[in-house]
Amino acid sequence: MGELFRDVDPTDVAGVDAAIRHADSAHRLAPIGLRRVVIGVDVLPRLPSLVGDIARGPRVVLVMDRTPMRRGPRDLKPYVVRLLSERFSVTAAVIGAAKPELHGDEADLAETAAAVTGAGCVVALGSGTITDLCKEATRQAGILPLVVVQTAASVNAFSDDMAVLVRSGAKRTTPSRWADALLIDMAILADAPRAMTLAGFGDLMAVWTAPADWSLASRLGMDDAYHAAPVRMLYGPARALLTSAAGLSEGRIDALDRLARVLTLSGFTMGLAGKTAPLSGTEHLIAHLIDMAAIERGQPTALHGAQVAATTILAASAWQMFLEEFDPARADISRAFPSAAVMEPVVRAAFAAIDSGGRIGAECWNDYRQKLERWHQARSKVEAFLHDWRAHRAALAQMTVTPEEIAGALRSAGAPARLADLTPAVSADVARWALVNCHLMRNRCTLADLLFFLGSWDATFVERVLDRARAAGGGL
Repeated sequence: MGELFRDVDPTDVAGVDAAIRHADSAHRLAPIGLRRVVIGVDVLPRLPSLVGDIARGPRVVLVMDRTPMRRGPRDLKPYVVRLLSERFSVTAAVIGAAKPELHGDEADLAETAAAVTGAGCVVALGSGTITDLCKEATRQAGILPLVVVQTAASVNAFSDDMAVLVRSGAKRTTPSRWADALLIDMAILADAPRAMTLAGFGDLMAVWTAPADWSLASRLGMDDAYHAAPVRMLYGPARALLTSAAGLSEGRIDALDRLARVLTLSGFTMGLAGKTAPLSGTEHLIAHLIDMAAIERGQPTALHGAQVAATTILAASAWQMFLEEFDPARADISRAFPSAAVMEPVVRAAFAAIDSGGRIGAECWNDYRQKLERWHQARSKVEAFLHDWRAHRAALAQMTVTPEEIAGALRSAGAPARLADLTPAVSADVARWALVNCHLMRNRCTLADLLFFLGSWDATFVERVLDRARAAGGGL
């Protein structure tokens, strides 16, 4: 299968989709819904043509946040307005202008939905949050034509069909829609803050932990959707990034182009799978809880990808400890299936630490109870997994790398590897809280769930994870 995806090019959407179909004879994966992906050094002037190909009317709504952006000597946002105004009637909508930070919550979505009403085409210009808001708002409006102009190689949200939004204080990833076209102009990406580029590199570190979580969930009978093809499409390009990270530190345009293409492919993998599981596991759960704690306290959050890079070192440390130490003979299966009556107060108490009113605890319990029900239903597969541990261990070990490799790549790229080095820094107390409770957040099974149910994922284990991460060059 590795040969099938050699030199895969995200701008050849039909070619990528054909390779996936060849690897998916059972037709379990979704088609790629993006019609066009344009990546190049000077492709922004092609934006009016892309819009013209799909617009249903002359009115174009350009959706942005208030962050200033540049493209060479030009102020980017007014330039895009002028570019589009040559052919269309343009309405510029700045979302969240009155807020200190855009989080993608219910109010932001309502504002975006109002802005795009009646548009012949919507152009999203900006961050992953702006893109997700536009995806969801245009979906709710009846799948309005949508073109995304990526402004930084910061996340993979630009090329998937998901939306990460804040609901009742909890970060939730929900199915949304594909954009019709994605334009990635390298001149724009090159002028983005370096921290955002490094965040995109950091976001891709999850490829060395999240797929293992997804495969583990499948082996435990907790996820029937696992498919090797989307993940294997990424391993070659992601490995090349891991070993050539210094190019990002040196500011080389070829390294930035490679990063943008791998991020685009990584977005495809989630759309193909119909969920974020290929690139969102334990590492993202930890990062989401850190964000939720900050949002509830009215504090700023770190760049998503930068935070994921640091939490991936934590997750990789946990994976290595599991693979090195786990002994199924010591697992007490009789205590591994707690009741809802036992777990509900555990979930609610965990989130009372950031929301004493119980709103977040109720939201998280609503998701967690579904996972708990399936865990009970999967008991026979859990027992079979423990019985066949040696074979499962060998397969899972091939999907992970050591925390030292991840931390080393981040250092080579000039990216932060420790939570204390993020902007803003994550406190030790919040980090410990997020690590201990990450598995209680949502209806997705990961390594943290298995170890919790088997009695290992607790405060003592978390301290050992932090020690392992610290030794690797990450951690607190």
